[in-house]
Amino acid sequence: MAPGAVLVPAAEVGARLAGLQTTLADRGLDAAILVQNADLYYYSGTVQRSYLYVPAAGEATLFVRKLVERARRESPLAAPLGTVVELASPRDLPRLVAERYGAPPRRAGLELDVLPVNDFRRLEKLFPETAFEDVGRDIVRQRAVKSPWEVERIRAAAAVTLGVCELVPGILREGLTEAEFAGRVEAEARRLGHEGYIRMRAFNQEMFYGQVLTGASGWASSYLDTPLAGTGLSASIAQGASFKPIRRGEQVVFDFVTTSQGYIADFTRIFVVGELPNELRRAYDAAVRIEAAVVAAARPGVTCRALYETALAAAEAEGLGEYFMGHGEGRVRFVGHGVGLELDELPVLTASDLELAKGMVFALEPKFVLPGLGAIGIEDTWLVTGAGLELLTPAPNHVREVA
Repeated sequence: MAPGAVLVPAAEVGARLAGLQTTLADRGLDAAILVQNADLYYYSGTVQRSYLYVPAAGEATLFVRKLVERARRESPLAAPLGTVVELASPRDLPRLVAERYGAPPRRAGLELDVLPVNDFRRLEKLFPETAFEDVGRDIVRQRAVKSPWEVERIRAAAAVTLGVCELVPGILREGLTEAEFAGRVEAEARRLGHEGYIRMRAFNQEMFYGQVLTGASGWASSYLDTPLAGTGLSASIAQGASFKPIRRGEQVVFDFVTTSQGYIADFTRIFVVGELPNELRRAYDAAVRIEAAVVAAARPGVTCRALYETALAAAEAEGLGEYFMGHGEGRVRFVGHGVGLELDELPVLTASDLELAKGMVFALEPKFVLPGLGAIGIEDTWLVTGAGLELLTPAPNHVREVA
């Protein structure tokens, strides 16, 4: 194992498997077969290439194609939770399942929200008598509520973010290109423990460390489901930092995502070389007030819809509703999103009747994209507690000016 690596405790995996098994039993499913990396890690503690077979009752089995010995070192699966078994070929899976569980499942759940079609068809051929149903949405709902152990992992990711944020004034210089600045920031993030990979569940949604954009670059929207994107270095990526030089008086949007031990924190602060123009400062102050209004209204039992409408009303009251959370066809219809093992988890603060629950963690990101000026705003990661919200990214929320 890598120095400092933290393994998922057996108690965590046991509670997660028990939660999934309750869902399977409630739905009348005999088992679930899981293969997606974030879900494998959540339920088994490893991402080695595997099929995780979770029966509605009894021990789970991790059938590992590559690498079985590493999977055994990383995974806490052992009796009575489950076991780790080598799988020489997927063709052996039906026989091994029948040997361990008496028969193939009649009804089984798959992650049909993310499973590639060819992999689905392979499982259909391997288990011709099994009726498959989606359990991906059930898994996403279960993962929305974090355990105290998971919250500590998110705190560790937030600590990396805050450490990098404090180094930005010493890195930021007029004349650096966005790409040069981003590269120096990213190097510090790696030094502080950023794992360098950000998982997203939605198909074709990709991100590298977040967005570091300056001035009018923040006006460029793209396919990414986010209020700001940037042009990037080519149409093949179409987001992120460009070769545009950083100029005095332009806002530097430090929209940064960090991962630690698999878990994510999301965060945005504004820097500027010199002074920020009044119009941008007014919009930034409005974003801070919108964040405060949503935080004041948030507590267990409040719907995502209510919080989203609070944010929209506050943006309108500031006279900036037209530019809230993007512009034109690049505008997004949310003001916050869950974070955990993936960047796009529940809850999503949008027109949804999902209620906040204690243990949920989300990034709240009120932002504006202004014509000719670019993007500006704030973002923090918050934990839902029994009484309201706890800030997990406690950095000063004022604009940081660099001489």
